[in-house]
Amino acid sequence: MITYAEEMLQLALHGQKQGIWFWAAVYISIVCSYSLIFQVRTRYWPHVQGELVQAKVEKFGPTDPVLSAQDYASSALYTYTVQGTIYTGTRISPWLFIASHNARFVLEKQMSSIERFPGGAVNVYYNPGNPRKSYLIIAGKAGIAITLLVCVLPMVLFYLEYHL
Repeated sequence: MITYAEEMLQLALHGQKQGIWFWAAVYISIVCSYSLIFQVRTRYWPHVQGELVQAKVEKFGPTDPVLSAQDYASSALYTYTVQGTIYTGTRISPWLFIASHNARFVLEKQMSSIERFPGGAVNVYYNPGNPRKSYLIIAGKAGIAITLLVCVLPMVLFYLEYHL
């Protein structure tokens, strides 16, 4: 296995497609594996009801004179109480999305996924080991499945391309 990795490294260093593809697939698999583990862990975080103070989609970065080139991000402010301690949160989900003007609907869809209750209450999912870390949205089964697919697909495609 080490010999194979060394061979792929040499190919990549010489600009060969197979070596570059191999190391890109390894990198993607490692990053996605971390994300996958994190997503699964957050699904088991406890939740409490908190108060949503503010939630909006707003301009991100410098104002661009070309409307379609303007970037947007979602933001939130909420408070919640865990074991008598009041916390303030700003994270909507583990994923930070930046979208162009034409793709703002992605952010608006994300905002509509926040579980809201009468009177401005929302579910706040918090890390039991560090209650300061919280989200309003946690990964769903479909999101986890997509991450798993992205994690495995590059290696499968590499295998199909170079070993069949």
